[in-house]
Amino acid sequence: VGAGRRWCRRCKLHQPLRTKHCHDCNMCVRTHDHHCPWLGTCVGENNRVLFYWFLVFQNLELALFFLEGLKGISVMEPSVLLIMGLLFIAMFFIMVSVLLCFHTFLLMANLTTWEHSSWSNITYMKPFHREKGSPFGRSMSANVAMYCFSPQWVPERLRRYAALRRDEEGGAEWEVSEPRPPNCLLRCCGDAC
Repeated sequence: VGAGRRWCRRCKLHQPLRTKHCHDCNMCVRTHDHHCPWLGTCVGENNRVLFYWFLVFQNLELALFFLEGLKGISVMEPSVLLIMGLLFIAMFFIMVSVLLCFHTFLLMANLTTWEHSSWSNITYMKPFHREKGSPFGRSMSANVAMYCFSPQWVPERLRRYAALRRDEEGGAEWEVSEPRPPNCLLRCCGDAC
């Protein structure tokens, strides 16, 4: 069947590397990141770049609402309701900003939330030391390309790059290799996560 494939008892299929069965969606998800309760679906190989842009735009929207609220304070007497609303918006802005920063780190490291949080419990991750980086990590540009170009979006001229190869099912063809030492930025971010 191929190295790294596990059998999913629920879906009755061999899972490619980085695939996890989601109990909420009741299906196996390729390059499973997490199940998002806000979106009501899993974030994985085919939609994780869309989730990233969702976070970017949520952050922008919260910042704009906060700035509009500040204008309201300067135009009229500040009401308790307006100040409470601004505090809530500021709190949500901080939360979404932290989530966006975390997913930026995951993008650059070629990791998923599931792999980052459950490293020692995932069979294919156990042999590798977390400090050395992801066994799927390549160069920064290759990691970004793998994150941004899901199987159906890979432009034809980019398919020759090893980081963007697809298997016979159309999904990403992941290869476990000796981790490359993470660059300074990833080391700093990884220590914070």
